[in-house]
Amino acid sequence: MMRLTALRVGLLLFLCCSDPAFSLDHDNLDPNRPIQMEDAFPIPHGEIAIEGGVQFHDRRQSDTQVRFQPQVIYGAFANAQLEIMGDLFTDPHSLQGANKSGDLSLGLLYNFNTETLRLPAFAARVEVELPTGVRSKGVDTALTGVMTRSFGRLKTHLNAEYTFVGLPQNTERSGVYRLVAAVSYPLGYPGRFRETLIVDVYTRQSDLVGGSNHTGLEVGIRHQLSPRIVLDGGIGTEVSGPSGRSAILGTIGLSIGF
Repeated sequence: MMRLTALRVGLLLFLCCSDPAFSLDHDNLDPNRPIQMEDAFPIPHGEIAIEGGVQFHDRRQSDTQVRFQPQVIYGAFANAQLEIMGDLFTDPHSLQGANKSGDLSLGLLYNFNTETLRLPAFAARVEVELPTGVRSKGVDTALTGVMTRSFGRLKTHLNAEYTFVGLPQNTERSGVYRLVAAVSYPLGYPGRFRETLIVDVYTRQSDLVGGSNHTGLEVGIRHQLSPRIVLDGGIGTEVSGPSGRSAILGTIGLSIGF
């Protein structure tokens, strides 16, 4: 009986101690989980996360578009994560720009330094999008600089991205930039730390030559359902841009860690 009790206690301690090592952190922000900004911190070495989200765009002067984004993230080595992503659109034939429905993307996020009293955290992200989708041509490459800086419990984030379009079609640009500024804040801390609130403002160059920038704002929240499961949701709007810009955009997602 004593051996059985000791075994149960040991198993309980093992589970309690091992969960955090293989758990997801709702305060770790990935692109489109639930809004388009990301922070400078990769997932821990050896961890695997499977993520998916459904995103809708209620576009002005156009049909509502629904987008499904599956993603696998792997902490390949210290300070770096590898990503495999996909995009599926309900209306791919009218889509303009680099992203096409069915394209497969491979990404790498590398953190150059952790945050110190003097310096923010910096990371760089490289993403290659392969032309596996509907009417997709050429290989597109996106380079992103990511910065995160803490002020007490409040975190500020900056993303600067440029996408090189491999084979622009018709009046599409050969390259587009995107800038995102955001803040995130833990709700209920330190008594109850299970939600993170994120707000961003962004501007993205139009996919077509001569088109005006897409400029908007988003708000989202990530909820820690369990040590290995995170739920997220977000909503936003584009306040200026071309006639087909999104009047309302939103995301509902799920992340599972292993």
